[in-house]
Amino acid sequence: MKFDAIRIHSAPEALVEAIIKQIQSGRIEPGTCLPSQRQLAKMFGVGLGSVREAIKILNVMGYLEVIRGKGTFISKDASTAEKPVSLLDKALEAVSLADLMKAREIVECACARLAAEAADEEGIERLKGTTEAMVASLEERETFYEQDFVFHIAVAEATNNKALLEIVKLLVDRAHNHIGFMKDSLSISMPLNVERAVQTARKITDFIITGDGESASAEMQRHLNIVNWELEKEFLSDNDKA
Repeated sequence: MKFDAIRIHSAPEALVEAIIKQIQSGRIEPGTCLPSQRQLAKMFGVGLGSVREAIKILNVMGYLEVIRGKGTFISKDASTAEKPVSLLDKALEAVSLADLMKAREIVECACARLAAEAADEEGIERLKGTTEAMVASLEERETFYEQDFVFHIAVAEATNNKALLEIVKLLVDRAHNHIGFMKDSLSISMPLNVERAVQTARKITDFIITGDGESASAEMQRHLNIVNWELEKEFLSDNDKA
């Protein structure tokens, strides 16, 4: 198996396109096990991070099958299935959003736990107000997720930790870039998902008020998992869920 080194700096996307060409030309046959990530990085002349992201994208697109403990294989129908160009854009966004959600889970679950310990009266009142605003916007789907983002900022503010607040603001700002994708491709605005978001936000607020940090953290995870569940259902294989 031979590959040409990539000489441009668009790394993951260029690597994805190069591997797709190899598959479509028949140079890599279905069922073939790809070399290790380190070997691929050397063959293509890119970094390990680019290889890892490219594999995620190709997996989402259906070109690869990642089997833990065995390796990464070319899917059986990879060379015959017609995959629209738009699928690459969706795969790129799905992988980017999945990475963002993992970061949000780590930071915001910790924020919910800390807020239960550190929230003062002002922070609690702000949380109550944002939760009520989410309920009020239930029928206004276009503004609901803006209120949801405000809620996440309010939880971070309740920690009384400026560094955490700035990190959450950055993550929420990044999440704004995916609103269209979440609505159109993930059906996040479906009534059931919106109701779950409100229910979990209410519970997070209640647990913070009562000082139950562990429960607040667990409920924040459930809240964020609304997006994760839709991502897994629509784009990510079983191998990506862990």
